[in-house]
Amino acid sequence: MIARHPTLALALSLYALAACSSATPAPPAPPPPEVIVQTVQAEDVPIYIDAIGTIDGMVNAEIRARVPGYVRVQAYADGTYVKKGDLLFSIDPLLTQAAVTKAQGDTAASRAALAKADLDLKRLEPLAAQGVSSKQDLDNARAARQLAEANVLSSQGNLDTASANLSYTRLTAPIAGLAGLARVRVGSLVGQGEATLLTTISQIDPVRVSYTISEQLYLSNPKKYQSAANSPTGAPVKGVEAPKLDLYLADGSKYPLQGSLTFLDRQVDPSTGTFTVLATFPNPEGLLRPGQYAKVRDIREYRKGIVVVPQRAVTELQGAQQLYVVGAGDKVEVRPVTMGERVGNRWIVESGLKPGERIVVEGIQKVKGGAQVAPKTAPVGSSPAVSPSGGAPSAAASAAPKAG
Repeated sequence: MIARHPTLALALSLYALAACSSATPAPPAPPPPEVIVQTVQAEDVPIYIDAIGTIDGMVNAEIRARVPGYVRVQAYADGTYVKKGDLLFSIDPLLTQAAVTKAQGDTAASRAALAKADLDLKRLEPLAAQGVSSKQDLDNARAARQLAEANVLSSQGNLDTASANLSYTRLTAPIAGLAGLARVRVGSLVGQGEATLLTTISQIDPVRVSYTISEQLYLSNPKKYQSAANSPTGAPVKGVEAPKLDLYLADGSKYPLQGSLTFLDRQVDPSTGTFTVLATFPNPEGLLRPGQYAKVRDIREYRKGIVVVPQRAVTELQGAQQLYVVGAGDKVEVRPVTMGERVGNRWIVESGLKPGERIVVEGIQKVKGGAQVAPKTAPVGSSPAVSPSGGAPSAAASAAPKAG
C-alpha cells in the first residue's frame, strides 16, 4: 500500500513532524522563595524584673483645722512650693480669743483664791500652836489652800489649751514642699466636730516608690533586698550594694534618673505572699508626683553566652516550639527547640540552636522543611529589644521572671 501511494506516505510523515513541533514546552522550575534570615550569636542578656509601683512623697503632711471657725485667709496659691513656717490658712479667731480671755480670768481668780488661802493658813497656824484656834480649823485651812492650788493648776491648764487653740487659727507649713489643692475656700466653716482636712504638703525630691515582690523572688537573692534599714545593727549589709533601679512612666518613657532600693518590709503579706518594697528616686525637676503609677525595673540576673531569637521567628505546633533553620545549600530544616524566658520582643533559646546558625525571621509562611530558599540577611537593628510596655528601644530588654 505504501509503495503504491508515495504521496500519501509523505503527507503522513509531514503531519507527524508538524504535530511534534507544535507541542507546548515544559515550564521552567520556579525560583526558590525569598526569606529574611538572621545569624544568631551568643549574647550576655540581663533578665529584668518589672513591677507596678505607686509614687508618693517622701513626707506627706496633712494640714487640718483643729479649731472651729470660718476660713478667713488662704495665704498660698494652690499647687505651689512653700517653705517651712509659711502661713497657709487663717481661721477667724473670734471664738478662740474669747476662750483665751475667759481662761485668763479664771486663772486670775484661782490665783487670788490661792493667795487668800495662804493668808488664812498663815494666820491660823500660830493661833493653833497657842491653842487659841482648834485643830479642825487649821485642817480646814490647809485643805482650802490645797484646793486653791489645784484650781490654779486646772485654770492654768485651761488657759494653755485656749492659747494653743488660738495659735491653731494660724496654720503654717510644718515642712517645706509642694502644697496641694485647698480642700476648702475662704468663708468655709471648718473644725466642726472633726479636724477638717485643708490641704496636704508633700516633699517630692526625692520621691519614694512602693511595689511588691514575691517571696520566691526574695528567697532567690535575699541579700540583694537587705538594706541598712533592715539589718539588725542598722548598718549596711557587708558586701551588698543597694541595687539601682529604672523607672518607666505611664506613657512608656524611661525616667532619666536611676533610683535605689531603700526598704524591705519586715514580713510577708499572708494574703498575697508578697513583700512590700520601697525605692527612692531623685526628682529635681518635679516630674514625679504622688499618686502616679510607674513600672519599676530591676535586674534579676545576667545570662551570659545565651542565644536569643526574635519571637516572630518561633512557631508552635501541638504545644512544641520550632524554628526554621537555613543550612547548607540554603535548604530549610524545621528544628524543634526548647525556649526559655521572653526578653522584650525576643525569646531565649535554651536548647536546639547553636551560635552561628541562620534562622528564618520573615517569610516563614513561604517555606517548608527540606525546601530551598533564597536567603537575605536581616538589616542590623531590624529586631530591637523593646520593653514589654511598648517603650523606646533599648540595648537590653526586660524579661518577666517565672517565679515572681
